[in-house]
Parts: sequence; structure tokens; C-alpha cells
Amino acid sequence: MQWEGSSVAQKDWRVARYAIGGIFGFVVLSELLTYATLVVLADRPYVAAIVATALVSLLLGIPLIVIAAAQFRRADRLRSQLNHMVVHDSTTGCVTGRGLVHHANGLERRRQRSGDKLQGALIHVRINNLDDIGGSFGPQWNDELLQFVASTISTSVRRDDVVARTGPASFDVLLTGASETDADQVCARLTKALASSHFAADGKAVDLTLSLGGVLFNGSIDLERLHRAAASKTVEVTGTPATTIEFARLPSA
Repeated sequence: MQWEGSSVAQKDWRVARYAIGGIFGFVVLSELLTYATLVVLADRPYVAAIVATALVSLLLGIPLIVIAAAQFRRADRLRSQLNHMVVHDSTTGCVTGRGLVHHANGLERRRQRSGDKLQGALIHVRINNLDDIGGSFGPQWNDELLQFVASTISTSVRRDDVVARTGPASFDVLLTGASETDADQVCARLTKALASSHFAADGKAVDLTLSLGGVLFNGSIDLERLHRAAASKTVEVTGTPATTIEFARLPSA
């Protein structure tokens, strides 16, 4: 602790020394510029004073503007990184529940401005035996399984669909603009991919227990209602025979 305090004091003194040196250097340079201007324009002292003031202002202003611009750019980058961390799950790389809400709110604002109705679907995916796998093979395999399922989902849906991790063992997929036929096709493709997937933990094959549910909407996006409706209609995914997911339907809003 004493060493840390000494290190902080040394850094503070270094900053103070640089600040004092900078102020002293600026004062000396300002005086030199003023003197040189008065010598060159000795017969026009009024003009000399204006020129000296302008030079000193430029000498002080340009570095401050450059430093301020650099700090603004740095703050903007940090803000972007922070926003990315908030709306993206660090384990799977998927959007978080908060990020999905932000995305849905943006869609809802555009819908209200345009007056058009939104249609689409939400598919809910849940890993039923995530805790069992973590308990049997270690908690690190929870993350491996989440990444595996997230990758399988992402490669099975459309490019513009949003995959979000909305719970410790669950994902929601928002299919904006999807018709009932589109939603059925995406869900069938996703169900087939999950049912035929093979996951190994610590070199041993693991049987996954997954459930899927879906809901269609037409009008506005109410994520909470969509999530509840899809989660309440989940069906366990099995390989044979092919699992069929029946979409629930929310009333038009």
C-alpha cells in the first residue's frame, strides 16, 4: 500500500511538472512573439498589438482544439464499445435481452411514424438440460454448449433475423417481416438443425434436451407478450419423427 501511494504521488508530481513547464513555455513563447511583432512593426504599434494577439490566440487555440477533438473521438469510441458490451452477450456473441428490446423499440417507433403494421414471428429456444451438463462435466461446458446452440441457431435463420440470449438457458429469435410461411420454413430448418446436432463434452457425446415454441404477430411488437406466448407453447425437439412446431398467434394490435 505504501509503495502504491508513493507511485501515485510520483505520477501526480510528473503531471504537475509537465503542466508547470507547459505554462512557463507558453508564457515565454508568447512574450517572444509579442516582442518580435513589436520590433518588426515598430512604426505601427496598433497593428503590432493585433498581430501579436492573433498569434498568441492561435498558439493557444490550435493545440487545445486538436486535443479536444482527439478526446471527443476517444470518448465516442469508448461509448460505442460500452454500448456494444451492453447489447451483446459476452459468452455467445448474440444480442442480449436488452439489445433485443432496443431493436424492437426502434422498429415500433418506425411503425408509428409510418402508420404501417408490422408482421413477423418470435421463436423461443430453451436448453432444458444445461444445468445437468454443467453439473456432470463442469461449469465451463455450460458456456461451450451455449456457444454451440447459438451458432446452430444463427446459421439456421435468415440473415436479417435477430438472435438474442434472453435467459441463462434460452434464446429468442425475432423474425421481423416474416409471413406465416416464412416462419414455418425457418422454424422447420432450425428444428432439423437442432435435432440433428451432436455435442460432445470432454470427449463424450451428450444428448441435448431442447424445446422450441413460436408465436406470430401482426400489428405492433410487444416483446414481453411474445416471449410469454412462445415460451408457454414450447415442444421438446426430437430427431425422429420430425418435430412440428405449431405457432401461436397474438391478436392484431
